[in-house]
Amino acid sequence: MRYLVLSDVHANLPALDAVLLHASRRGYDEVIFLGDAVGYYPHAEEVLQRLLELAPRVRILGNHDATLLDMIGGEAERRDASVVSEVLERHLELLSEDSLAFLRSLVPHHVDEKWEATHGALGRRWDYLANVSAAQATLPLMKTQLLFVGHTHFPKVFASVSSGGQELWRTVAFREERGQYRVPPLARVIANPGAVGQPRDQVPLAAYALFDVETMNLDFHRVEFDVAAVQADVRAQGYPEVLAARLALGR
Repeated sequence: MRYLVLSDVHANLPALDAVLLHASRRGYDEVIFLGDAVGYYPHAEEVLQRLLELAPRVRILGNHDATLLDMIGGEAERRDASVVSEVLERHLELLSEDSLAFLRSLVPHHVDEKWEATHGALGRRWDYLANVSAAQATLPLMKTQLLFVGHTHFPKVFASVSSGGQELWRTVAFREERGQYRVPPLARVIANPGAVGQPRDQVPLAAYALFDVETMNLDFHRVEFDVAAVQADVRAQGYPEVLAARLALGR
């Protein structure tokens, strides 16, 4: 089984389409979606329709997805100064019932035979797994050898091996157009494929991963997308300028 692993699309249709085209040429069987379909960019309905067509086998709830759903019931705090709230309120006005049904189908945590998936940290689900100390806190909560996460927008692996009574850690970041990582047999690994829709590691390329369950091999990819087209849509539709500016900088 070979999975396409996607996270943090954030309503960026050109980035998602570029990733899907790139991945289709390499081949995959099923999709793991790690959350945050919505937020930040203007193509929420189109992105959700793409995800519906993909029919991910695993579909994880992200913090932006959860906030949008809470807004429907009036449970989310609405802060006038929040870019996130402003964008999500606009998304709510546009989403079809099919798209909302997809968001309602997202789950916080999925456990498979050899791997599992969530959006942020285990235990405190919206915490960022951005450093070794955060990974150390999550490791005891893992039920399998490999945990997929999103949320930070950084394509990265944290790997832990026990040796001589000590826990040894290794961190690998994936900034190039392609990088590979095979999960060591005795290691426990937390892997983030990076963000499709809003890269934050100063590399303005969409990120995703392919995962081969049999070999436990992770194939990380970075893909060009039409940044100028997204920026034009942000400005034409009156979304906050900061969202357009940051895309070209990958931050």
